[in-house]
Amino acid sequence: MTDEPSFVITHLVEGLAEGMPEGTRRILDTYRDQVAASSSEPAAEWHRAFLCARWADRVVSLPEHHHLAQEAARSAEAVRLLGEAVSTELGRLVPEAGWRVSAGFAAEIAWVYEAIRVAQKVAAATSWDAVPWESLLQELLRVPVEAAPGA
Repeated sequence: MTDEPSFVITHLVEGLAEGMPEGTRRILDTYRDQVAASSSEPAAEWHRAFLCARWADRVVSLPEHHHLAQEAARSAEAVRLLGEAVSTELGRLVPEAGWRVSAGFAAEIAWVYEAIRVAQKVAAATSWDAVPWESLLQELLRVPVEAAPGA
């Protein structure tokens, strides 16, 4: 376990905050202490990233957001390519450090950013009130540190 807060939760919150109106962002800000206290334990992070992917899939499957399903399929491929690019670039940027981003971590990044993108698309098509972002955040914060992949 590290002293760093969850990468998954931190990036999700930062990504969501970028497009939120002030009032909704204030609600998001109420989670600041919980986010800071979250763990970056690898098994928990994998579980959180998977929850982001599952959430994005569920949201675009809702009848009121079904119009996003085709676009979601296209963006999933774009996000996958982004994850591959990020892992490749991290290795190139600091080759002397020997950093390599695993395929698993690249998938985690892609899952988090797909959830952010779906949230932004739903908000753009309707409003942030129609985005169940808070339930996702609460679910991520409840993931136990000892969570195993696939749990």
